[in-house]
Amino acid sequence: MKRLLAVVLLLGAPWAAGAEAPASSTADTKASAPKPKPHPFEWNVPGMVAHVDVAGTMEAQGIPMKLNAVDSTWMPPELFNHFLKQFTEAGFYLPPPKDQLIVHGAATLTAMDVERQLVYTVIMRVNRDGKTTKVLLGTSNMGLAKPPSDTAFAPVYPGAHDLITSNVEVGRTLGYVTRATPQELNAFYSKAMAQAGFKEERPGLYSKDRELIEVLAKPLPNGELSVLVVSRIGSAEEFIKNPHTD
Repeated sequence: MKRLLAVVLLLGAPWAAGAEAPASSTADTKASAPKPKPHPFEWNVPGMVAHVDVAGTMEAQGIPMKLNAVDSTWMPPELFNHFLKQFTEAGFYLPPPKDQLIVHGAATLTAMDVERQLVYTVIMRVNRDGKTTKVLLGTSNMGLAKPPSDTAFAPVYPGAHDLITSNVEVGRTLGYVTRATPQELNAFYSKAMAQAGFKEERPGLYSKDRELIEVLAKPLPNGELSVLVVSRIGSAEEFIKNPHTD
């Protein structure tokens, strides 16, 4: 699950494996009067000067996530203390430091609403101006988690792992890691996409009606391939003239 946390830099993501929410004892439950259910949590970012609501929903390993990006005049240490207080007052479970998300060059904090099965992650990084902080807010709904394979819109190479899918305004993406060679990957998609009714415009690019699917692969140091499958709407001619360059 720590791979899942790292995925999202962009990204709010679920808490790390091994972190278990504390359970109340039977004695404690009987001794204390039942508390009224709190209102649904709402992000409160002090010093906000800009806000971007990322359209659509991202899914990582079958877990849907809603993302927002905010610029704040507060610095990361101040924001960290603010969110720590906000999460604590909301009664959320805070995983220990060893199970928190670590992002190089940024302050991060993750908390869980155990009752609603919602995970909140905030990532804070100073902007280039040195005067404001980019705050990434992620809300993950563990209660709506599905098997990762159910969220894939395109074929996935057999034996792949670390599946990530997203469905946002600009299109859909599917990412995973595999032991396949580039040649094996190309052969797999040439056959699989043809069976799905797609035309191969060139190796790695397939079209059907106005849907275009591109398959990109990048070698990893451990010998595996990081694969990104991108789906968008447009003409093959336009896409080939202005290829994906990320």
